[in-house]
Amino acid sequence: MRARACTQITAGASTLTVAWTGATVATDGSLTIKLCYDDSEIGSKPWRKYKDAIAKNKQCQQTVVESSALATSVAYSPATYDIEIPRNIAPAKYTVQVLNSNPTDGYTQWGETSCAFSIDTYERLPSSLVGTMSFLIAFSIVAGTAGYMIDRKKQNAAAAAFR
Repeated sequence: MRARACTQITAGASTLTVAWTGATVATDGSLTIKLCYDDSEIGSKPWRKYKDAIAKNKQCQQTVVESSALATSVAYSPATYDIEIPRNIAPAKYTVQVLNSNPTDGYTQWGETSCAFSIDTYERLPSSLVGTMSFLIAFSIVAGTAGYMIDRKKQNAAAAAFR
């Protein structure tokens, strides 16, 4: 089985079209689509290491997403599937893995893209909001300092009356 998907994607704003060929159609089977870190993204990160057992392969688990698959129970036909990329996917290089499974035998086939694609983060903060937040942070620091100084001056004046 082969899978195809090569493009530049923005998390939260793009959809990924995954196409596959050669899947053995089982009457009670379905496909699962996973996102896998590219070999260049593994490096010295032991939590992303490749394992032969599909269920234990940490290279194909998105750590930021609660599930380990982008789509489950995908029908064989048509041989394409559009997936909306969630916003909380880490910016990295990924490949797509398509797994063919049935309830009795588990995973029977799998295919992975031969090319890696990058996911960029989706910038959710407009520049006007960043400017407003910066102003309010600076204002809170100034107001807090002024309040501290006024309170300290009042305490010193009250303490001077008892000397």
